[in-house]
Amino acid sequence: MGENPKLENIKKLSKLDRQLIDLRKKHDELPKTLRQLDETVQENQKALQEAEGQLTALRSRYDARDLELKSHEAKIEKYQSQLASVKTNKEYSTILSEITTEKADIAKTEDEMLMLMESIDQQEATIQECRENEALAQKDRELHKDEISARQEQVGRQLRKITEEREAVTANMPPDVLHQYERILQKRGATAVVPVIDNSCQGCFMKMTPEVQARLLRNDDIIYCKFCSRIIYLE
Repeated sequence: MGENPKLENIKKLSKLDRQLIDLRKKHDELPKTLRQLDETVQENQKALQEAEGQLTALRSRYDARDLELKSHEAKIEKYQSQLASVKTNKEYSTILSEITTEKADIAKTEDEMLMLMESIDQQEATIQECRENEALAQKDRELHKDEISARQEQVGRQLRKITEEREAVTANMPPDVLHQYERILQKRGATAVVPVIDNSCQGCFMKMTPEVQARLLRNDDIIYCKFCSRIIYLE
C-alpha cells in the first residue's frame, strides 16, 4: 500500500483540527469557570446580606418587646401607687386585677424576649458562618483568577500556533479536497476523518463492503464512508 499524499495531508489537517476543537472548548470553558467563581462570591454575599437583614429584624422585634415590657412595668408602678388612695374594696380589687393582667403580660413578653434572644444568638452564628463562607469564596476566586488568566494566555498561544500550522497544511491541498473536508468537518467535528478498524468505520461503526476494502488497500484516492460520509482510511 503506497503513500497517498492527499490523504496524508487530510490526516494531518484532521489532527490539527481535533487539537483546535479541544483548545477552543477549553478557551471557552475558562471564562465560564471564572464566572462560576464570581457567582459563588455573589451568592455568599447575598446570603450574608439576607442574614444581616434577618438579624436587624429580630433586634427590632426585641427592642419593641422591651418597650412593651417597660410600659407594663410602668403601669404596675402606677397601679401600685393608686392602691394607697383607693376608698372601696371594689376599686382595690379592680386595681389588683389590672396589676395581675399586667404581670401576665410581662411574663408573656419576657418569654417572647427570651425566644428572640435565642434567635438573635443563632442568627449571629449564622452571620459568622456566612462571613467565613464569603471570605473563602473571595479567596478561592482570587486564587484561581490569576491561574485562569495564565491558562487563557497559554491556550491562546497554542491556538495561534496550531492555526498557523493548519494554514501551512491547507496551502498544499487542492481547493476541492479542502472544501469537501471542511464540509464534513462542519458536520462531524473532531471525527471528520476516522480509521477503519476490523473492517468497521470508527465514526459510525458500520461494516465496509469488499469493494471499499479493496479501495482502502490501494490507498490511491480519498474514500468516504457511504453510511456517514466521513473520510476513512486504514489504520
